Amino acid sequence: MAAAGAAEGFPRSARIRKRADFLRVQQRGKKLSSGPLVALVLPTAGPTARLGLTVSSKVGNAVVRARVKRLLREVFRRRRLACPPVELVVIARPAAGAATAAELTAAFSSLLSTLQRASR
Repeated sequence: MAAAGAAEGFPRSARIRKRADFLRVQQRGKKLSSGPLVALVLPTAGPTARLGLTVSSKVGNAVVRARVKRLLREVFRRRRLACPPVELVVIARPAAGAATAAELTAAFSSLLSTLQRASR
């Protein structure tokens, strides 16, 4: 069972961390939206999906922004291996700050399901 937990991890290789990578996805990526989230998707030659999050101060104070990022990372972490190899930048709209955990989870899951259908 430990192997399954390790496979569901969120290593550095699964994160978009550099500004240049964010800008590349924003300039060339395809736009998807679901509720309080907007996603920019760019196919990649890498082995797995990578995630970058953008949660501006319009969403709320630092506590609210951290909560939104934590929830989105967790949903991605659990479904990362089922995602096609893409670079995914998720932008939280201001409504994400007032959204419940269930609403954010449903919106992000909807984005990931759309990705999976499109990759087939």
